Amino acid sequence: MKILTRTTLLIALSIVLATSLLAATVPTATIKLVRGLPKVMEVGKSYTVVIKVVSEQPFIWAMALPDLQFPGKGVIVQGGDHAAGGTTARLEVTFTAKSSTAEMPGGVAPVAVVVGVRYTNGYVVSQQFDFKVAVP
Repeated sequence: MKILTRTTLLIALSIVLATSLLAATVPTATIKLVRGLPKVMEVGKSYTVVIKVVSEQPFIWAMALPDLQFPGKGVIVQGGDHAAGGTTARLEVTFTAKSSTAEMPGGVAPVAVVVGVRYTNGYVVSQQFDFKVAVP
């Protein structure tokens, strides 16, 4: 009976140790909006969204991509930004006011910047920053 109890205890401790090790390896990243978009942009003016990524564990890459509800209308963007592996990254996405948003629902162009951070174990941390921009 004592052998069975010791074996059961050893198995239970092994499971607890394995579970705690797995939980400790889940990476976390802090994704912070440093500078967003203004609520009103003038036609022809450009503004840059700046995002800072900080991670305790090294990541493979960090990326920021724009998301436009009405592509090519109101506010446009040329592309996103990415950073190679590391533990910190500064990402920038530049938006330009193209035309008036007066005819759009609510008189604004809904835009967003979506940020993703990928780790070697396949885990991805993501966050989205939403903006509503009016162009008179």
